[in-house]
This record gives sequence, C-alpha cells and structure tokens, in this order.
Amino acid sequence: MHKIISFKKEITFNNSIEEIVSISVDDKLELDNLKIKGNFVIEGEYLTVSRNESFHFDIPYLGYLEDEYDTNGSTIKVDDFYYEIVEPNKLALSIDILVDDLKVKKLINEEVVEEDIREAEIVETTKEDILEDKSEEREKVIFKEDYAEAYMTYRVYIVREGDTIESILDKYGLSLDELSKYNVINELNIGDKLIIPNEKNK
Repeated sequence: MHKIISFKKEITFNNSIEEIVSISVDDKLELDNLKIKGNFVIEGEYLTVSRNESFHFDIPYLGYLEDEYDTNGSTIKVDDFYYEIVEPNKLALSIDILVDDLKVKKLINEEVVEEDIREAEIVETTKEDILEDKSEEREKVIFKEDYAEAYMTYRVYIVREGDTIESILDKYGLSLDELSKYNVINELNIGDKLIIPNEKNK
C-alpha cells in the first residue's frame, strides 16, 4: 500500500511577486524506520515589478509514520506540489510526500505478522484536506491573483503515458508560444510537470 503525507509551508521573498516564472521542488528525504527526515529544495524564477529574480530555499522536514506500519523495502519521494501567492511577497506551498510499498502489521494469536495490502483496497490520503477540487484528475488550480483586475490561474499538469505536446495544447486550448512561456519544452517524459496558464476575468 502507499500513504500520502501533506506538508505546508509559507516562504517569504525579498521583493513583491508579480508572477512565478518557473518553480521546481526536489527532495532530499530519508526514511529511517518510522521517521521521515531531510529537506526540500525549492528554486526557480519570479517576476518583480522591473525584472526577473531567482530564488532558492532549503526547507527542513521531520515527520513520523504510525506504529502500525512496517517500512522495510519502502520508498519515499515527492508526489505532487501546489503553490499560491498569499501576500505580495509570500508564497504558500503544499507538498505531497508519497511513501510507497508500505506494509501493515496485524496482531493475530499474539504474534505480529506483516500483510501486504493491495493498493486498490486501501489508499490513505490527506490531499482532500487541502484541495477543494475533488476531481480525480491530478492537475489542480494552484493560485490566483485576487488583487488584479484580471487574474491568472495556473495548473500543474503531470505528463502521463500517451501525452504529446499537441494533445496537451488541444486539451487546454493553448498555443505552443503560450505553453513555452512557462515551461522549457524539449521533450516530454512521463512524470514531467508542466505549468498550464489560464487567464480569466473577474
């Protein structure tokens, strides 16, 4: 089975954020029995009033799994992330940590035995706690600029098997120039994250 753990953090920039030009989240997490420790590396570029600025943040993380789990052979990684400009110079992050290949301990006849649970039978997630959109699609609206006359929403789309640049452009009604403004597009690989812009009027 697998478990998704949600982590939230607000980070403060030196200048006001007009727009996030690019962003990436890498993890340096380790699973030590039931303890998850390490840090997240957040970096990219943002647009100020006059120019582009780069940013880099190292965010420490320490968390624990419940005693019912056995983590022998388990893996850990960042599954997804979401961000929102909550103040002119502040970005709120929500990061989903995926712990895969977990086993559950069961007590039978006073002996602890380990039982693999099929992923389709038990899927524990807290993603619904942070997202109002209950859609099964993995792309989500991640922020809007409420203080502008018009606002721009952005989605993080995770590339799936069978996706092409043309199919993604058709799905969201974008041109290649519009998509390239927010992403470096050389080739698509399964699991790549693309920023999808969508301008709306209030």
